[in-house]
Amino acid sequence: MEILTSIFYVVLGAAALVAGGESLVRGAKKIAEKLKISPLVVGLTVVACCTSAPEMAVSFSAALQATPENPGVADVALGNAVVSNICNVLLILGVCALIKPLSASRQRVKRENPTMLAVCCLPLALAAFCVRPDGTHCLPRWSGALLLGLFVLYEWLTVRQAKRDEAASGETSTETATSVEPTAAQTRSAALEWAVAFGAVALGLALLVVGAKFFVGGAVTVARTIGVSELVIGLTLVALGTSLPELTVSAIATLRGETDVALGNVVGSNICNILLILGGTVLLVPGGMGISAQSLCVDMPIMVGAAALCAWFCFTGRKIQRWEGAVFVAAQIAYSVYLVQFAG
Repeated sequence: MEILTSIFYVVLGAAALVAGGESLVRGAKKIAEKLKISPLVVGLTVVACCTSAPEMAVSFSAALQATPENPGVADVALGNAVVSNICNVLLILGVCALIKPLSASRQRVKRENPTMLAVCCLPLALAAFCVRPDGTHCLPRWSGALLLGLFVLYEWLTVRQAKRDEAASGETSTETATSVEPTAAQTRSAALEWAVAFGAVALGLALLVVGAKFFVGGAVTVARTIGVSELVIGLTLVALGTSLPELTVSAIATLRGETDVALGNVVGSNICNILLILGGTVLLVPGGMGISAQSLCVDMPIMVGAAALCAWFCFTGRKIQRWEGAVFVAAQIAYSVYLVQFAG
């Protein structure tokens, strides 16, 4: 009976994920239309921050439990951010490319991919040069403040550039010249449209969080029932759980032809994971965050490599083809197998 209940939770969670992803994509597209900015910008900002909520909850919770006597809890936060970024590129973009080849716009190639690559390199560089007296590498608390400051700067520059692009297109001036003073009914209608758009985003986020919880909880119970080890569960199902919102939103956006939302969601989520989530976590951990040799020599370089691979594929043809998506997914599987073997 327990396994049947768990299977029901998996199905219920999957349904909530699909409904939440659909609602979030529709709401994000409506916000982009109302603001007269590209869906890519909304994907990089609103959607990315929303779908990163599970990673934020896990990382901040781990950081708040860390103490000077027991700082190791913060390793969960670091691993969560790094593994999530790897999963975002290799698994999520890979699956989306298998569904439909992903086109990379010229703006994305010139700005967003190099930005993501630089942001992924930043914690690795900081950890490599910041060494404690006992010889261990770390991310000091000041580096957390630096990452948070860069997050605010990135979001501001993204929106500012979007407004510049809009002004350069000439659409704003044309519409302004032909516009008339809105009536009270039109004002109420516009307010209602804004409320519906943000309501769709909020509802989508809630369904994604609840759906991921039900899906992962049910899947873990089923896995335990059929004899899968706790280690494999922790490194696969639980790790996948925090990336389910990004995977669902990006897959649905791809199916709907909104590839800018799918790509922007992944890039924006990766930037958010490092600058906002990791930065905030480092700031919360007493004495800063220690970095293990495994993270410094393996996990973080793989994260940088995944970001570089994404940038390279986009530069070569401004499109991630299906065979390239298969390469991404195969690399994610190989990394997951390595994690299990290493931990074992």
